[in-house]
Amino acid sequence: MHLRGGGIDVSGESFPGTPTIAQGQNARVAWGSTVNPLDVTDVFAEHLVLDLDSPTGLAVRNDGENRPVEAVPQLYRVNRRTPGEVDDVDLVPPSAEVLPVTLTLPLRDGGPIVDFDLATGTALSVQWTGFSATRELDAFLAFAKAGDLDDFRAGLRRFDVGSQNFAYADVDGRIAYLPGGELPLREDLEAGTVAGLPPWFVRDGSGAADWAPLPAPEPDQAVPHAILPAAEVPELVDPPAGFFVNANNDPFGTTLDGDPLNTRRPGGGILYFNPGYDIGLRAGRITALLRAAIDAGRPLTAADMVAIQADTVVPDAAVLVPYLRAALERAPGAAAPELRDLAADPRLAEAVGRLAAWDGSTPTGTPEGYDAADVDGVPVGPTAEEAAASVAATIHQVWRGRAVAAIVDAPLVARDLPVPDDQQALSALRQLLESPSGVGASGLDFFAVPGVADAGERRDLLLLRALDETLDLLAGPAFAPAFGGSVDQDDYRWGRLHTLTLEHPLGGERDRGPFQVDGGSYVVDASNHDLRGADAEGFTFGSGPNRRAVAELLPDGIRAVSSLPGGTGDDTDLLGRWLTNDTYPVRRTDADIEAAAAEVIELRPLASWRP
Repeated sequence: MHLRGGGIDVSGESFPGTPTIAQGQNARVAWGSTVNPLDVTDVFAEHLVLDLDSPTGLAVRNDGENRPVEAVPQLYRVNRRTPGEVDDVDLVPPSAEVLPVTLTLPLRDGGPIVDFDLATGTALSVQWTGFSATRELDAFLAFAKAGDLDDFRAGLRRFDVGSQNFAYADVDGRIAYLPGGELPLREDLEAGTVAGLPPWFVRDGSGAADWAPLPAPEPDQAVPHAILPAAEVPELVDPPAGFFVNANNDPFGTTLDGDPLNTRRPGGGILYFNPGYDIGLRAGRITALLRAAIDAGRPLTAADMVAIQADTVVPDAAVLVPYLRAALERAPGAAAPELRDLAADPRLAEAVGRLAAWDGSTPTGTPEGYDAADVDGVPVGPTAEEAAASVAATIHQVWRGRAVAAIVDAPLVARDLPVPDDQQALSALRQLLESPSGVGASGLDFFAVPGVADAGERRDLLLLRALDETLDLLAGPAFAPAFGGSVDQDDYRWGRLHTLTLEHPLGGERDRGPFQVDGGSYVVDASNHDLRGADAEGFTFGSGPNRRAVAELLPDGIRAVSSLPGGTGDDTDLLGRWLTNDTYPVRRTDADIEAAAAEVIELRPLASWRP
């Protein structure tokens, strides 16, 4: 969109229902953002009691008092979509599935009770910063009018909910990383302790873990509780390195040692942002690409930034594959007979050889696959090099999941313990492989293999077993829809597994895909799939970068390109170029707009119209 009028001249991308630009540029500044998953939601275990003074006859116990439960009437209407009829809307009658009211707690800023049991007097409630009136639209309007960093910062104070990592740059040469979103303070953490379970679990609703009361609001504050003061929110302005990187990784560093609750505020309370972030592989890869150009003395261009956004190299391959190669090299001389047998398997030798020659890239390797090397949404058949990289990508992605299942998951499942999520599991795998013993901080031996005394041989055996299992799976029925039961590793093309389907919010025929695409988990061009995928459907995914934008800020103006996975409404004319990581120019001048115009629609009010 490009909007001009009322003191605004701004272009970029918006959201449905938003009357201005959410991410984009005006004549002087450009901005974008990634998700910063601040923990702004708590679930509380409440003690539910009968209370005749409450409007619903129910209350929860908090700080030794009864706090009322209220009921908010709910009506739901659906459009029957009868052909030829407009606004064919029916009221949905109440039922066990469609309740006529929602029980809420003023104590939790009107947050709902999402589950309750009167027999036991237990309930679960939710508190979220978004239950208050917030002013993100004011922030977007301020961004549209901003002329410098101070203007942008002032607008950011009104970005209350939907926490983001904002990247800012202006034509004066200033750049800044600025986090946006209000972070509630918890009473127990403010006292330097954790009452019961930490904030990422169900919290104690009796009062000890409540959100802290509001002493004095911050400027433009919306949340009716104490929030982290702006002076304590880390930011980065005009860094000496000349650049900063953010790819949903931990921007504050409070989780890097594995404990998100051991950082202190200046006043002594616990500084808590979130239990975990992206593990940083994407940010690390971006930093490495930037550093390589800088160290080589090569000036970075806007085209370089576009190429970095399109990068699909798997960063963890450089760390994990050497362990597998070393395991196969050591296996012929191992004491364990099974290791020697695995070393003699030509399938494993071929697979490890492919991985050893691999550069970590993840092309589809198929004629119908969309790759960053293709142009303007037109797939081109793979080169021999792309085909080889594609096979290596398949083997690595499946083997990595089997290694996680064998080394990280199996010892936990055997003890009825939960397994970690994908990112934590991958971090745990690396930590264990770097450990000489395979014994975790808990004392649990993750390399335990009966009958094998040496810890190094146990590790090697688990890694090679995972590869053996990988090759059996790829040639077996689980992957037959993709590879037809082939034992020829040349057939294991990544695009047959790694497919994208974009689901429309209204579903059905509006969905787009599946598309065979390059990429994979934790590549810069985010295209994550299930880390533990073990069949032909286990590597599909449904999301990616909703905006790829690069702006070049010059004294005489801003030149920018962007890319979206669709157009306005159901229009998908931009999707092909998005799939091949190509961009469109952001047109700002009248001449550029008129030269590219396909249609001009002029809307005028009727002469008889009155407000």
